[in-house]
Amino acid sequence: MELPFTNLEIAFILLAFVIFSLFTVASIYTNPDERNEEEEYQIKKEKKKIKKPGKKKNSSEEENKIEAI
Repeated sequence: MELPFTNLEIAFILLAFVIFSLFTVASIYTNPDERNEEEEYQIKKEKKKIKKPGKKKNSSEEENKIEAI
């Protein structure tokens, strides 16, 4: 009795099955909240960069007010 597939075809079928299985397991064990936390962290980091120059201006204005008094 002959096999319905050649060895090369069986190798590709098994490779596809292994890759599909890995992606399935990764999607099960990956928490979507972790991905959102990374995005939120990057957004907060960008906001801090924007706020830092503003804080320096505010602190210099406060120092000028204190010096004037």
